[in-house]
Amino acid sequence: MKEKLQQDLKIAMKAGEQERARVMTLRGILAEITRLEKEVMHEAGEAEIIQIIKRERARRDEALGFARQAGRQDLIDQNEREAKILDAYLPAAVGADEVNAVIAEAMAAGANQIGPIMKALRDRFGPRLDGKLASEMVKKALAAKS
Repeated sequence: MKEKLQQDLKIAMKAGEQERARVMTLRGILAEITRLEKEVMHEAGEAEIIQIIKRERARRDEALGFARQAGRQDLIDQNEREAKILDAYLPAAVGADEVNAVIAEAMAAGANQIGPIMKALRDRFGPRLDGKLASEMVKKALAAKS
């Protein structure tokens, strides 16, 4: 994954001005990966890189909200472009039906608290899981059970 990011950065740099947003976004991701690798003293794995990209994507969403509040169209456009670039590197998210099936399995196996069910979901889907959505779905399932 890191190699793909580096290759895409080189391509974007050669493309020049029209790929400036991609260059800046990819440089930011690669800088975060390097920072992580220095902290943990090992090469970042794919799951760690995906977590970094998800975190950067969440930052763009937050910045987008602030830009909309301020009425700054230039920042809205910039953050939307960067969000699209980041989305291209994220794996396809797990569908609600798949999440509900695993929740039902875990509850049938005796899990009746959010923690064990969320662990089962993370074990099954890994970085493809949208934690916020999954948490809401687990809470609804547990509320319906009681």
